[in-house]
Amino acid sequence: MQNPHDHKAALDRLLSHAPAPHRAEFRQNLVQRLQLALRIVGRTVQFLGSDGFDGSDHPDGNFAAEKPLAETAMLLYTVGRHAADPALRDAFERAMDDLAPHARSQRMRWDIVRYPSVCLQLATPHILLGALGRKDARFDALLAASAVASVSESHEVVPYRELELMWLKALWRNEAPRSSFAETARRTALGRAIDLLNGTRDDAYAHTHAAMYYTDFGNWRGSLPRPAHEFLDESAAVLARALVIEDYDLAAEALMAWPLLSTSWSPAAAFGFRVVASLEDKVGFLPAGRSASSQLLRLDGHDRTKCALATSYHTAYVMGMLCAVALKPGMASPFEIVGPAYSMSLVADLRALIPATSAHWEQVFAALRPDEQAMLAPFLLDVALMQSSRKGDVVQMARLLQTAVTHRLADTTLCAQAAGLLTRMSALVAPDS
Repeated sequence: MQNPHDHKAALDRLLSHAPAPHRAEFRQNLVQRLQLALRIVGRTVQFLGSDGFDGSDHPDGNFAAEKPLAETAMLLYTVGRHAADPALRDAFERAMDDLAPHARSQRMRWDIVRYPSVCLQLATPHILLGALGRKDARFDALLAASAVASVSESHEVVPYRELELMWLKALWRNEAPRSSFAETARRTALGRAIDLLNGTRDDAYAHTHAAMYYTDFGNWRGSLPRPAHEFLDESAAVLARALVIEDYDLAAEALMAWPLLSTSWSPAAAFGFRVVASLEDKVGFLPAGRSASSQLLRLDGHDRTKCALATSYHTAYVMGMLCAVALKPGMASPFEIVGPAYSMSLVADLRALIPATSAHWEQVFAALRPDEQAMLAPFLLDVALMQSSRKGDVVQMARLLQTAVTHRLADTTLCAQAAGLLTRMSALVAPDS
Protein backbone atom coordinates (compact mmCIF):
# COMPACT_ATOMS: atom_id res chain seq x y z
CA MET A 1 0.00 0.00 0.00
CA GLN A 2 1.29 3.46 -0.83
CA ASN A 3 2.75 5.37 2.09
CA PRO A 4 0.01 7.79 3.28
CA HIS A 5 2.66 10.40 4.01
CA ASP A 6 3.72 10.39 0.35
CA HIS A 7 0.09 10.76 -0.66
CA LYS A 8 -0.36 13.61 1.81
CA ALA A 9 2.68 15.37 0.38
CA ALA A 10 1.12 15.19 -3.09
CA LEU A 11 -2.12 16.64 -1.73
CA ASP A 12 -0.22 19.41 0.05
CA ARG A 13 1.36 20.40 -3.26
CA LEU A 14 -2.07 20.58 -4.87
CA LEU A 15 -3.32 22.82 -2.07
CA SER A 16 -0.29 25.10 -1.88
CA HIS A 17 -0.40 28.82 -2.53
CA ALA A 18 1.01 28.20 -5.99
CA PRO A 19 -1.12 28.87 -9.09
CA ALA A 20 -3.92 26.40 -9.83
CA PRO A 21 -2.43 22.98 -10.57
CA HIS A 22 -2.24 21.71 -14.11
CA ARG A 23 -4.79 19.00 -14.95
CA ALA A 24 -2.02 16.40 -15.18
CA GLU A 25 -1.14 16.98 -11.53
CA PHE A 26 -4.58 16.54 -10.02
CA ARG A 27 -5.28 13.69 -12.44
CA GLN A 28 -2.24 11.86 -11.13
CA ASN A 29 -3.49 12.36 -7.57
CA LEU A 30 -6.89 10.87 -8.43
CA VAL A 31 -5.30 7.95 -10.27
CA GLN A 32 -3.23 7.15 -7.17
CA ARG A 33 -6.45 7.02 -5.16
CA LEU A 34 -7.94 4.65 -7.72
CA GLN A 35 -4.90 2.41 -7.33
CA LEU A 36 -5.65 2.21 -3.61
CA ALA A 37 -9.29 1.25 -4.25
CA LEU A 38 -8.23 -1.47 -6.70
CA ARG A 39 -5.82 -2.93 -4.16
CA ILE A 40 -8.66 -3.20 -1.66
CA VAL A 41 -10.71 -5.17 -4.21
CA GLY A 42 -8.52 -8.26 -4.00
CA ARG A 43 -8.81 -8.55 -0.21
CA THR A 44 -12.53 -7.77 -0.22
CA VAL A 45 -13.35 -10.46 -2.76
CA GLN A 46 -11.06 -12.94 -1.00
CA PHE A 47 -12.60 -12.51 2.44
CA LEU A 48 -16.21 -11.52 1.64
CA GLY A 49 -16.86 -12.81 -1.88
CA SER A 50 -17.96 -16.30 -0.93
CA ASP A 51 -19.94 -16.02 2.29
CA GLY A 52 -20.40 -12.32 2.96
CA PHE A 53 -20.18 -11.26 6.60
CA ASP A 54 -21.85 -12.55 9.76
CA GLY A 55 -22.00 -9.42 11.87
CA SER A 56 -25.02 -10.18 14.04
CA ASP A 57 -23.34 -8.48 17.01
CA HIS A 58 -22.00 -5.61 14.94
CA PRO A 59 -23.84 -2.31 14.24
CA ASP A 60 -23.59 -2.86 10.49
CA GLY A 61 -25.21 -6.30 10.80
CA ASN A 62 -25.03 -9.18 8.34
CA PHE A 63 -24.77 -9.09 4.60
CA ALA A 64 -24.58 -11.79 1.96
CA ALA A 65 -21.76 -12.08 -0.58
CA GLU A 66 -23.97 -10.50 -3.25
CA LYS A 67 -23.50 -7.07 -1.64
CA PRO A 68 -19.67 -6.76 -1.81
CA LEU A 69 -19.66 -8.47 -5.22
CA ALA A 70 -22.16 -5.99 -6.68
CA GLU A 71 -20.32 -3.05 -5.16
CA THR A 72 -16.99 -4.36 -6.44
CA ALA A 73 -18.52 -4.55 -9.92
CA MET A 74 -19.79 -0.98 -9.68
CA LEU A 75 -16.36 0.25 -8.65
CA LEU A 76 -14.78 -1.56 -11.61
CA TYR A 77 -17.47 -0.22 -13.92
CA THR A 78 -16.59 3.38 -13.02
CA VAL A 79 -12.84 2.71 -13.18
CA GLY A 80 -13.22 0.90 -16.51
CA ARG A 81 -13.35 4.11 -18.52
CA HIS A 82 -9.80 4.81 -17.33
CA ALA A 83 -8.51 1.23 -17.54
CA ALA A 84 -6.28 1.96 -20.53
CA ASP A 85 -4.11 4.15 -18.30
CA PRO A 86 -0.80 2.26 -17.80
CA ALA A 87 -0.93 3.14 -14.11
CA LEU A 88 -4.25 1.31 -13.71
CA ARG A 89 -4.34 -1.35 -16.42
CA ASP A 90 -2.70 -4.28 -14.62
CA ALA A 91 -4.46 -3.69 -11.29
CA PHE A 92 -7.79 -3.31 -13.08
CA GLU A 93 -7.38 -6.59 -14.96
CA ARG A 94 -6.38 -8.40 -11.76
CA ALA A 95 -9.47 -7.05 -10.03
CA MET A 96 -11.63 -8.26 -12.92
CA ASP A 97 -9.99 -11.69 -12.66
CA ASP A 98 -10.68 -11.75 -8.91
CA LEU A 99 -14.34 -10.84 -9.33
CA ALA A 100 -15.41 -13.00 -12.29
CA PRO A 101 -15.34 -16.46 -10.63
CA HIS A 102 -17.45 -15.24 -7.71
CA ALA A 103 -19.85 -13.26 -9.89
CA ARG A 104 -20.60 -16.36 -11.98
CA SER A 105 -20.14 -19.11 -9.41
CA GLN A 106 -22.36 -22.17 -9.27
CA ARG A 107 -24.02 -20.73 -6.20
CA MET A 108 -24.79 -17.50 -8.05
CA ARG A 109 -26.21 -19.45 -11.00
CA TRP A 110 -28.44 -21.38 -8.61
CA ASP A 111 -29.69 -18.15 -7.01
CA ILE A 112 -30.46 -16.61 -10.41
CA VAL A 113 -32.64 -19.62 -11.26
CA ARG A 114 -34.24 -19.87 -7.83
CA TYR A 115 -35.07 -16.17 -7.27
CA PRO A 116 -36.35 -14.70 -10.55
CA SER A 117 -38.00 -11.74 -8.80
CA VAL A 118 -34.54 -10.37 -7.91
CA CYS A 119 -32.52 -11.96 -10.69
CA LEU A 120 -31.29 -8.64 -12.12
CA GLN A 121 -30.07 -7.46 -8.74
CA LEU A 122 -28.27 -10.75 -8.16
CA ALA A 123 -26.77 -10.57 -11.65
CA THR A 124 -25.36 -7.05 -11.17
CA PRO A 125 -21.72 -8.26 -11.17
CA HIS A 126 -22.34 -10.40 -14.27
CA ILE A 127 -24.06 -7.55 -16.13
CA LEU A 128 -21.35 -5.03 -15.32
CA LEU A 129 -18.59 -7.47 -16.19
CA GLY A 130 -20.33 -7.97 -19.53
CA ALA A 131 -20.49 -4.22 -20.08
CA LEU A 132 -16.73 -4.18 -19.47
CA GLY A 133 -16.17 -6.82 -22.15
CA ARG A 134 -16.08 -9.92 -19.93
CA LYS A 135 -19.18 -11.72 -21.27
CA ASP A 136 -20.57 -15.16 -20.42
CA ALA A 137 -23.19 -16.58 -22.78
CA ARG A 138 -24.21 -19.49 -20.52
CA PHE A 139 -24.87 -17.19 -17.57
CA ASP A 140 -26.77 -14.85 -19.91
CA ALA A 141 -29.05 -17.72 -20.92
CA LEU A 142 -29.87 -18.49 -17.28
CA LEU A 143 -30.57 -14.84 -16.58
CA ALA A 144 -32.77 -14.53 -19.67
CA ALA A 145 -34.89 -17.50 -18.57
CA SER A 146 -35.40 -16.05 -15.09
CA ALA A 147 -36.08 -12.54 -16.40
CA VAL A 148 -39.20 -13.74 -18.25
CA ALA A 149 -40.53 -15.98 -15.46
CA SER A 150 -44.11 -15.33 -14.36
CA VAL A 151 -42.91 -13.94 -11.01
CA SER A 152 -39.98 -11.94 -12.37
CA GLU A 153 -41.67 -8.63 -11.53
CA SER A 154 -43.31 -9.66 -8.27
CA HIS A 155 -40.82 -7.94 -5.98
CA GLU A 156 -41.90 -4.34 -5.31
CA VAL A 157 -39.20 -1.69 -5.17
CA VAL A 158 -39.01 2.02 -4.35
CA PRO A 159 -38.55 4.40 -7.32
CA TYR A 160 -34.78 4.76 -7.19
CA ARG A 161 -34.42 0.98 -7.06
CA GLU A 162 -36.75 0.75 -10.03
CA LEU A 163 -34.40 3.17 -11.79
CA GLU A 164 -31.50 0.86 -10.91
CA LEU A 165 -33.26 -2.14 -12.47
CA MET A 166 -34.00 -0.21 -15.66
CA TRP A 167 -30.35 0.86 -15.80
CA LEU A 168 -29.15 -2.72 -15.36
CA LYS A 169 -31.57 -3.99 -18.00
CA ALA A 170 -30.37 -1.40 -20.51
CA LEU A 171 -26.72 -2.36 -19.91
CA TRP A 172 -27.50 -6.07 -20.14
CA ARG A 173 -29.34 -5.64 -23.44
CA ASN A 174 -26.79 -3.08 -24.70
CA GLU A 175 -29.51 -0.59 -25.54
CA ALA A 176 -30.55 2.92 -24.57
CA PRO A 177 -32.93 3.22 -21.60
CA ARG A 178 -36.59 3.09 -22.53
CA SER A 179 -38.86 6.14 -22.40
CA SER A 180 -40.25 5.07 -19.01
CA PHE A 181 -36.77 5.65 -17.56
CA ALA A 182 -37.32 9.43 -17.49
CA GLU A 183 -40.81 9.00 -16.04
CA THR A 184 -39.41 6.87 -13.23
CA ALA A 185 -36.70 9.47 -12.58
CA ARG A 186 -39.41 12.07 -11.90
CA ARG A 187 -40.59 9.95 -8.97
CA THR A 188 -37.13 9.87 -7.39
CA ALA A 189 -35.11 12.59 -5.69
CA LEU A 190 -34.13 13.73 -9.18
CA GLY A 191 -37.67 15.01 -9.55
CA ARG A 192 -38.60 16.05 -6.04
CA ALA A 193 -36.73 17.16 -2.94
CA ILE A 194 -36.06 15.02 0.09
CA ASP A 195 -36.56 16.35 3.62
CA LEU A 196 -33.20 17.93 4.30
CA LEU A 197 -33.91 18.86 7.93
CA ASN A 198 -35.56 15.76 9.34
CA GLY A 199 -35.30 13.10 6.64
CA THR A 200 -33.73 9.72 7.20
CA ARG A 201 -30.42 8.36 5.98
CA ASP A 202 -32.40 6.21 3.55
CA ASP A 203 -33.78 9.41 2.01
CA ALA A 204 -30.26 10.74 1.51
CA TYR A 205 -29.19 7.37 0.10
CA ALA A 206 -32.06 7.53 -2.40
CA HIS A 207 -30.95 11.04 -3.39
CA THR A 208 -27.37 10.02 -4.13
CA HIS A 209 -28.15 6.76 -5.91
CA ALA A 210 -30.81 8.11 -8.24
CA ALA A 211 -28.19 10.30 -9.92
CA MET A 212 -25.78 7.37 -10.28
CA TYR A 213 -28.25 5.16 -12.12
CA TYR A 214 -29.95 7.88 -14.18
CA THR A 215 -26.62 9.09 -15.57
CA ASP A 216 -25.02 5.64 -15.87
CA PHE A 217 -22.35 6.95 -13.50
CA GLY A 218 -21.82 9.99 -15.69
CA ASN A 219 -21.89 8.26 -19.10
CA TRP A 220 -25.42 9.30 -20.11
CA ARG A 221 -26.62 12.88 -20.49
CA GLY A 222 -30.40 12.72 -20.35
CA SER A 223 -32.35 15.81 -19.32
CA LEU A 224 -33.21 16.03 -15.62
CA PRO A 225 -36.81 16.22 -14.41
CA ARG A 226 -36.05 19.62 -12.83
CA PRO A 227 -33.24 22.21 -12.93
CA ALA A 228 -29.86 20.75 -12.05
CA HIS A 229 -29.07 23.58 -9.64
CA GLU A 230 -32.01 22.56 -7.43
CA PHE A 231 -30.76 19.00 -7.18
CA LEU A 232 -27.20 20.16 -6.55
CA ASP A 233 -28.07 22.57 -3.75
CA GLU A 234 -29.83 19.64 -2.08
CA SER A 235 -26.69 17.56 -2.67
CA ALA A 236 -24.74 20.31 -0.90
CA ALA A 237 -27.08 20.04 2.10
CA VAL A 238 -26.75 16.24 2.14
CA LEU A 239 -22.97 16.70 2.01
CA ALA A 240 -23.00 19.21 4.87
CA ARG A 241 -25.01 16.89 7.08
CA ALA A 242 -22.74 13.94 6.26
CA LEU A 243 -19.60 15.89 7.12
CA VAL A 244 -21.08 17.09 10.41
CA ILE A 245 -22.04 13.58 11.56
CA GLU A 246 -18.89 12.12 9.95
CA ASP A 247 -20.72 9.77 7.64
CA TYR A 248 -18.03 9.63 4.97
CA ASP A 249 -19.76 6.99 2.88
CA LEU A 250 -22.68 9.37 2.38
CA ALA A 251 -20.37 12.38 1.97
CA ALA A 252 -18.46 10.76 -0.89
CA GLU A 253 -21.71 9.65 -2.54
CA ALA A 254 -23.13 13.17 -2.29
CA LEU A 255 -19.95 14.56 -3.88
CA MET A 256 -20.50 12.43 -6.97
CA ALA A 257 -23.45 14.62 -7.97
CA TRP A 258 -21.25 17.30 -9.50
CA PRO A 259 -19.26 15.12 -11.92
CA LEU A 260 -22.26 12.86 -12.58
CA LEU A 261 -24.11 15.92 -13.87
CA SER A 262 -20.95 17.30 -15.56
CA THR A 263 -21.20 20.45 -13.45
CA SER A 264 -18.38 22.59 -12.07
CA TRP A 265 -17.48 21.88 -8.46
CA SER A 266 -19.21 24.31 -6.11
CA PRO A 267 -17.10 25.73 -3.26
CA ALA A 268 -18.90 23.39 -0.83
CA ALA A 269 -18.23 20.39 -3.08
CA ALA A 270 -14.56 21.25 -3.52
CA PHE A 271 -14.26 21.70 0.24
CA GLY A 272 -16.00 18.37 0.83
CA PHE A 273 -13.64 16.65 -1.58
CA ARG A 274 -10.70 18.12 0.28
CA VAL A 275 -12.11 16.81 3.57
CA VAL A 276 -12.51 13.21 2.40
CA ALA A 277 -9.21 13.23 0.48
CA SER A 278 -7.23 14.51 3.46
CA LEU A 279 -8.89 11.96 5.73
CA GLU A 280 -8.06 9.16 3.30
CA ASP A 281 -4.44 10.30 3.39
CA LYS A 282 -4.44 10.50 7.17
CA VAL A 283 -5.93 7.03 7.78
CA GLY A 284 -4.67 5.20 4.69
CA PHE A 285 -8.23 4.68 3.35
CA LEU A 286 -11.50 6.57 3.71
CA PRO A 287 -13.16 5.26 6.90
CA ALA A 288 -16.92 4.98 7.28
CA GLY A 289 -16.92 7.28 10.31
CA ARG A 290 -15.18 8.27 13.49
CA SER A 291 -16.29 5.36 15.67
CA ALA A 292 -14.04 2.31 15.75
CA SER A 293 -15.67 -1.04 16.34
CA SER A 294 -14.91 -2.48 19.76
CA GLN A 295 -15.49 -5.87 18.18
CA LEU A 296 -12.20 -5.57 16.30
CA LEU A 297 -10.37 -5.47 19.62
CA ARG A 298 -11.84 -8.85 20.54
CA LEU A 299 -10.81 -10.55 17.31
CA ASP A 300 -7.56 -11.62 15.75
CA GLY A 301 -6.22 -13.25 12.61
CA HIS A 302 -8.64 -14.11 9.82
CA ASP A 303 -11.72 -12.98 11.78
CA ARG A 304 -10.25 -9.57 12.52
CA THR A 305 -9.25 -9.03 8.90
CA LYS A 306 -12.70 -10.05 7.71
CA CYS A 307 -14.45 -7.73 10.17
CA ALA A 308 -12.14 -4.83 9.30
CA LEU A 309 -12.87 -5.29 5.61
CA ALA A 310 -16.61 -5.67 6.20
CA THR A 311 -16.76 -2.36 8.02
CA SER A 312 -14.48 -0.37 5.72
CA TYR A 313 -14.48 -1.71 2.16
CA HIS A 314 -17.68 0.05 1.08
CA THR A 315 -16.53 3.57 1.94
CA ALA A 316 -13.15 2.90 0.36
CA TYR A 317 -14.98 1.77 -2.79
CA VAL A 318 -17.18 4.88 -2.81
CA MET A 319 -14.06 7.05 -2.60
CA GLY A 320 -12.65 5.19 -5.59
CA MET A 321 -15.87 5.67 -7.54
CA LEU A 322 -15.86 9.37 -6.69
CA CYS A 323 -12.31 9.73 -8.01
CA ALA A 324 -13.20 7.79 -11.16
CA VAL A 325 -16.13 10.04 -12.05
CA ALA A 326 -14.11 13.12 -11.07
CA LEU A 327 -11.68 12.19 -13.87
CA LYS A 328 -14.35 12.83 -16.51
CA PRO A 329 -13.13 14.99 -19.42
CA GLY A 330 -13.82 18.64 -18.82
CA MET A 331 -14.02 18.45 -15.03
CA ALA A 332 -11.82 20.95 -13.21
CA SER A 333 -9.70 20.10 -10.20
CA PRO A 334 -11.85 19.01 -7.26
CA PHE A 335 -9.20 20.35 -4.91
CA GLU A 336 -9.54 24.01 -5.89
CA ILE A 337 -12.20 26.06 -4.10
CA VAL A 338 -13.56 28.60 -6.58
CA GLY A 339 -16.65 30.77 -6.25
CA PRO A 340 -18.08 34.07 -5.01
CA ALA A 341 -16.56 35.40 -1.80
CA TYR A 342 -18.62 36.59 1.15
CA SER A 343 -17.57 38.87 3.97
CA MET A 344 -15.35 37.35 6.59
CA SER A 345 -17.59 38.86 9.27
CA LEU A 346 -20.48 36.73 7.92
CA VAL A 347 -18.24 33.66 7.88
CA ALA A 348 -17.14 34.35 11.46
CA ASP A 349 -20.71 34.88 12.64
CA LEU A 350 -21.92 31.63 11.07
CA ARG A 351 -18.94 29.67 12.33
CA ALA A 352 -19.58 30.93 15.87
CA LEU A 353 -23.11 29.47 15.78
CA ILE A 354 -21.88 25.96 14.99
CA PRO A 355 -20.83 23.92 18.05
CA ALA A 356 -17.29 22.56 17.88
CA THR A 357 -17.23 18.76 17.79
CA SER A 358 -13.67 18.08 16.54
CA ALA A 359 -15.13 16.61 13.35
CA HIS A 360 -12.54 16.40 10.59
CA TRP A 361 -14.24 19.09 8.48
CA GLU A 362 -13.64 21.61 11.27
CA GLN A 363 -9.90 20.95 11.19
CA VAL A 364 -9.78 21.26 7.41
CA PHE A 365 -11.83 24.47 7.47
CA ALA A 366 -9.54 26.03 10.08
CA ALA A 367 -6.53 25.31 7.84
CA LEU A 368 -8.03 27.06 4.80
CA ARG A 369 -6.77 30.38 3.53
CA PRO A 370 -9.07 33.32 4.39
CA ASP A 371 -10.08 33.72 0.73
CA GLU A 372 -11.17 30.06 0.66
CA GLN A 373 -13.12 30.39 3.89
CA ALA A 374 -14.87 33.45 2.45
CA MET A 375 -16.37 31.27 -0.31
CA LEU A 376 -17.89 28.79 2.13
CA ALA A 377 -20.57 30.94 3.76
CA PRO A 378 -23.35 28.92 2.01
CA PHE A 379 -21.88 25.69 3.42
CA LEU A 380 -21.72 27.16 6.93
CA LEU A 381 -25.30 28.38 6.60
CA ASP A 382 -26.43 24.85 5.70
CA VAL A 383 -24.61 23.41 8.72
CA ALA A 384 -25.96 26.08 11.09
CA LEU A 385 -29.55 25.61 9.89
CA MET A 386 -29.42 21.85 10.31
CA GLN A 387 -27.79 22.14 13.73
CA SER A 388 -30.42 24.62 14.93
CA SER A 389 -33.16 22.32 13.64
CA ARG A 390 -31.63 19.36 15.45
CA LYS A 391 -31.57 21.36 18.71
CA GLY A 392 -35.10 22.65 18.16
CA ASP A 393 -33.81 26.23 18.39
CA VAL A 394 -36.45 28.01 16.32
CA VAL A 395 -35.22 31.47 17.34
CA GLN A 396 -31.77 30.78 15.94
CA MET A 397 -33.28 29.25 12.82
CA ALA A 398 -35.34 32.39 12.22
CA ARG A 399 -32.27 34.58 12.68
CA LEU A 400 -30.30 32.44 10.26
CA LEU A 401 -33.03 32.77 7.64
CA GLN A 402 -33.00 36.54 8.07
CA THR A 403 -29.21 36.49 7.63
CA ALA A 404 -29.64 34.37 4.51
CA VAL A 405 -32.10 36.88 3.04
CA THR A 406 -29.81 39.81 3.88
CA HIS A 407 -26.82 38.19 2.16
CA ARG A 408 -28.82 36.74 -0.75
CA LEU A 409 -28.25 33.17 0.32
CA ALA A 410 -31.88 32.20 0.85
CA ASP A 411 -32.67 30.81 -2.60
CA THR A 412 -32.10 27.17 -1.67
CA THR A 413 -34.31 24.20 -0.90
CA LEU A 414 -32.92 23.98 2.63
CA CYS A 415 -33.86 27.58 3.39
CA ALA A 416 -37.32 27.03 1.91
CA GLN A 417 -37.79 23.92 4.05
CA ALA A 418 -36.58 25.74 7.17
CA ALA A 419 -39.03 28.58 6.50
CA GLY A 420 -41.81 26.04 5.98
CA LEU A 421 -40.98 24.34 9.27
CA LEU A 422 -41.13 27.65 11.13
CA THR A 423 -44.49 28.44 9.54
CA ARG A 424 -45.93 25.10 10.61
CA MET A 425 -44.57 25.49 14.12
CA SER A 426 -46.10 28.97 14.44
CA ALA A 427 -49.46 27.46 13.51
CA LEU A 428 -48.95 24.81 16.17
CA VAL A 429 -48.51 27.36 18.98
CA ALA A 430 -51.02 29.94 17.74
CA PRO A 431 -53.89 30.51 20.21
CA ASP A 432 -57.29 29.11 19.31
CA SER A 433 -59.60 31.69 17.80
